[in-house]
Amino acid sequence: MKILLGSLLLLAGMTSACNRAFEPIVYGKDACAHCKMTIIDKRFAAEIVNPKGKVFKFDDISCLRAFTAEIPGSMIFVNAYREKGEQPLNAATAVYLHHPSFKSPMSGNITAFAGKDDAKGLQDSLQLELLTWETLP
Repeated sequence: MKILLGSLLLLAGMTSACNRAFEPIVYGKDACAHCKMTIIDKRFAAEIVNPKGKVFKFDDISCLRAFTAEIPGSMIFVNAYREKGEQPLNAATAVYLHHPSFKSPMSGNITAFAGKDDAKGLQDSLQLELLTWETLP
């Protein structure tokens, strides 16, 4: 009986690790996993789902960047700067702009966009270089 129960618990743990997915952020209630501040501004929020399925939420992309070195192999999501919906972007395929005028919660001042066309207007008006996940400061 103990072997059967142990096998079921192991199977349940393996199944939950396989169902890794973005978990919606509750703005005004969830706290940043790195700086511990309450996540309020949707434009800069981000999330990591680690290989075991544990979710870490962030109020600033710079907090996420500081945290990712600790969890290799994770799924990483960022919110689009102009998007009002709840659909997060894959951090690895998003494009980014960095400028002090963005005024993100922890002063990382990094914004994410789904693609070059989404960032083009702001990029041109501020004369910024388009960044990728690998080239972020």
